[in-house]
This record gives sequence, structure tokens and C-alpha cells, in this order.
Amino acid sequence: MGQIVRAPAGVAAFALLICLIAGGVGGFGLGSWVTSREVLAALAASRPAPAAPEPTPEPPETNVSAGETLRDAVSYSRRGPQGAQVEMVIFSDPRCPYCRQLAREVEPKLIEQFGDRLALTYRHFAVLGEDSQRAAVALDCAGQAGKFWEYHSLVYRDEAAPEFSRERLLGWAREVGLDEAAFGACLDARNRQVEVDFRVGEALRVRGTPTTFVNGVRLNGALPLEYFVAAVEEQLRGAGR
Repeated sequence: MGQIVRAPAGVAAFALLICLIAGGVGGFGLGSWVTSREVLAALAASRPAPAAPEPTPEPPETNVSAGETLRDAVSYSRRGPQGAQVEMVIFSDPRCPYCRQLAREVEPKLIEQFGDRLALTYRHFAVLGEDSQRAAVALDCAGQAGKFWEYHSLVYRDEAAPEFSRERLLGWAREVGLDEAAFGACLDARNRQVEVDFRVGEALRVRGTPTTFVNGVRLNGALPLEYFVAAVEEQLRGAGR
């Protein structure tokens, strides 16, 4: 018995079309049972499926200028002298455990080690739910009243984030000496700065917290202290100091 040779799908579909035409003019006699729908279906099956579009790659995370990281920042969330050689900008979320680790274990040591050569600016990137948003707004309300860093110490005091209930946030306001009624009104109002900081973070391609910029050099995550020390020292060497 001879070997059966199968025609490629495209050839078979073309042959089927010829059969239909031939049947219509008294040729092969297939016109009586081959319909145009069958021909079209066969032709469609013979066409290769369109290739899926290639996904557009996202631009890579890159370093930026120090000025870009400070765009639209408020002065009360900055600690350190004007004209500091190194500007460290931290995008943080109060519920993020790594942000809490950075705030409690790294930032104080950097300030102690580098003194007036380093300025630190906190920026809101509250993405972990309503609790994060409430705490971010409370921080900014305390900043507007001149108590940003005192309130920051309470928000980030414990290793694990507490529930940032309204009662707790008001209690911390009393603890740092703020007027409770004015603070409560601020909590209830729409907060522009929390929104501004988030938009700036998005523009800088902040993808998670903490994200830190040291004179615009990006450091992602709660890295060990020595990484931040090395980054600051590199910037100081570049400034010749």
C-alpha cells in the first residue's frame, strides 16, 4: 500500500475552492454538497493566526537630579540645613515594615554621622490602604502646625505598624502639643500635599517603598546602613568635601 501524502492546509483550501467553482460549471460534481460557507471556513483556517503585539517595555528606573526629587516638596518635612551637600529624599508609607525599619534604624544614624552635610526630606507614598492614607494626612497636618518630625517619631516609633485609627492619631496630636480641634478638622479635609507627593513619586518611577534618592541616586528598599553611608560619602567626595 502506498504512503498517503497530505496536502498543506493552504493547498487543500485552494483545491476546495476550485471544486466549488468546477461544480458550478458542471465539472467535478462537488457543487451540489460543498457550500460557500465551508469554503470560507477552510480558507480562514488556512490563514496563520495574527501575531500577538509585542508588549511595550516600561522605561527603566534611573537616577534623576536632586531637584526633581524635591519638586513641590514642603519645607516642614525636611530636616537639615539649607545648602547641605547631600539631599536625601525618602518616599515612604507608614504601614510599610521596611519603611519603619529605615526610619527607626537607619535615618537617625545617618543624621548623627553626617550632621549638617546631610538634609533629609520625607515624602508621602501611601499605597497600603486607608490606614496608610490617614497616617499620611495626619503627618502632613502635624507638619502644617510645625510638629512634623515630632509626630513622625510617634508614627514610626514601633517596629510593627499599629492601627492608625482617628482616635490614635488625635491622641498623638495631643501628645505633641497640637490643638485637637484644629488637627481633627485638618484630618477631615482633603489633603493636597499627600496627593502631590504621590504624583511626584509616580513621575520618578517609584514602584515601592521605601524608595530613597541620595542627590538623585536611587536606592530601593530598606538596605543596610552601610549602603546609605556609602552613597552619601560618594556624593560628598564628588562635592570635594
